[in-house]
Amino acid sequence: MKLSQERRSISGYVTVGLIVLLTLVVVDTGGVAGIFGMGEYPGGTLSAVFVISEPDSNAPERRYEMNVTSKDDTYTVTEKVTSPGRVREDVSTAFGASGGAGAAGSQFEEGDTPNIDLSPLATLDDRNVDIKPNENYILPSGARLVTDGERTIAGVEVVMGTFVHSNYPNQRVNMAFAGRETRDLLLFPALFEREEGGTVKTRIELVEFSYEK
Repeated sequence: MKLSQERRSISGYVTVGLIVLLTLVVVDTGGVAGIFGMGEYPGGTLSAVFVISEPDSNAPERRYEMNVTSKDDTYTVTEKVTSPGRVREDVSTAFGASGGAGAAGSQFEEGDTPNIDLSPLATLDDRNVDIKPNENYILPSGARLVTDGERTIAGVEVVMGTFVHSNYPNQRVNMAFAGRETRDLLLFPALFEREEGGTVKTRIELVEFSYEK
């Protein structure tokens, strides 16, 4: 999306916790494609809330909320990151996939192990693969995705899977894959857990979801 197609305003205030609010108005539907970093937004009203945590640390949870409303050819998109007990400088917010990654990311310190490379998963989207239960998907660069059973997360039917990569033998990622149409609406998977040495380091979980076309 081009910057000329955006109007941004940011306001923040402290109550029980810190809330940073970002509102984006899209005035040209030609710029809607890929606004979530996934697929083309099909229109309608969307609300999705994720809880982001680092279970192996004392860091406060973050609550990431995205709302989209539409009127005629205009879409109003609001992102909100809430993190009680965290100072403003430690809360990231920006629209789209890069902003979501910033909200989810944890601080990298000298001596930390680089996070597992998830890029081989892009092959599944590139080839429009229908992810099914109890399958073994061989991916590029020595990676693979092994799926398990089905679950319901925040009212969304998902297929559970575990992603591993031969270059990161001490890490794995547990993920929940919604159907393609729903997946294209979500900034994150319905569940994302990165494990290192058998310990969950990062968890992102969908806790609320609604969509009306």
